[in-house]
Amino acid sequence: MVRQSQTALIADAPRRDSFHHGDVRAAALSAAMGMVEADGPDALSFRAVAAAIGVNHRALYRHFTDKHELTLALAAQGFDDLAAVIQAGFEADGGQPGPGPLYRAYVDFALERPALYALMYGIPGQDYLTHPALAPSVAKVTRLAGKAFRRADDPPGFSLVLRDRVMRAWGEVHGLCDLWQRGALRARDAGAAKTYILALLAQ
Repeated sequence: MVRQSQTALIADAPRRDSFHHGDVRAAALSAAMGMVEADGPDALSFRAVAAAIGVNHRALYRHFTDKHELTLALAAQGFDDLAAVIQAGFEADGGQPGPGPLYRAYVDFALERPALYALMYGIPGQDYLTHPALAPSVAKVTRLAGKAFRRADDPPGFSLVLRDRVMRAWGEVHGLCDLWQRGALRARDAGAAKTYILALLAQ
């Protein structure tokens, strides 16, 4: 898929005299996501997003208190999308949660949407756990990971043993994907990198 650059997004934006209630937020999120996935997280700015949807940048402050809040909203959308990909992976594997389909879904997402993935994991740590705009979306992925790594003899709930198992697995898959993104993991292309990462995780 060919992605438009930020300049093209702004140049092609229709001028709008007014929006229906809620349209500004939805349009801003869509434009911001396009900018991030086309040019990376550093391309994101209030003025660029406002120009892309044809409004004054001050209109965005009615929906996001600052750029950080906009970034959190994009990260939340990313984690929602990741949760959906993981759930689809479970269903494609016969409906049974397990490490294999979770790893495949996670690596697919990280390698196919690298700019969004970088934005999602560039958020300050405490926001993942407590910020109302982001924490519920992160929790969706955490719950799916808990299902994937639960064992028959685990105690009920998200026990410390299960938590540690999930954290270790998360560190492994995230670390390998990050090494690929940074060029430290050498592979012919993203497909070869995925095959190599999944082979390591299966050991």
